[in-house]
Parts: sequence; C-alpha cells; structure tokens
Amino acid sequence: MRPAPEVIRLGTHEWLVRPLTLRQVQEIEPVLIPSATDAKGNVTAAIDIVTIALKRDFPVAAASLVDIEATAQEVGAAMATVLRLGGFIDAPKDGDNVPGESQAGRIDAMDRPA
Repeated sequence: MRPAPEVIRLGTHEWLVRPLTLRQVQEIEPVLIPSATDAKGNVTAAIDIVTIALKRDFPVAAASLVDIEATAQEVGAAMATVLRLGGFIDAPKDGDNVPGESQAGRIDAMDRPA
C-alpha cells in the first residue's frame, strides 16, 4: 500500500511531502549505505535524505535547508518521515508502541520507597 503524504517539520518550517519516486529512492540508497570513502556524519546524512525528499516539490527550500534553525532531533524525525515515504521503514500500525511508550507509567518493585 502506498503511504499517504506526510508533513516534515524543521524549526518553524513545514512541508507536505508526497510518497517518494523511484528516482528519489535510488538517490537515498547510497546515503543510507555509503561506501567506506563516502561515509558521512549522521546529521549530514539525515539532511541529505530530507533534501532529496524536498527538492521535487520545494527546490528553493531544499537548496537552503542547511540554513534553517533546527535541532538534530528534528532532523532525525524528518529523516524518519522520508524513509517511511520511501518504504525504507514501516509506518507504525495502530496499537504499536512508540519507542519508550511501553515503559510509560510502569512501576518496578525497586522504584517503590522502602
């Protein structure tokens, strides 16, 4: 099933991004699996992946993406959205726990006061 368009947010900017084309998927693949000589930092790779997703519909934003004030966490979330849109990772299904969610509200015996 094709994914629905999703919003990518970085700082005060947001864009509605459509599912990726095969060309975009091909461009992302070497960023995800770089050769030893092409290895990049995590944030740099994430920005490259988001740029690939934006350049089809938002070429001006894609060209100036590195000048946006955003956190590494926001860049990581944007990259995850792009990877879902390209079919690299699965979208969470209803009832799936978000990382850390299964532990929310849990009280272990050693957490109780003595």
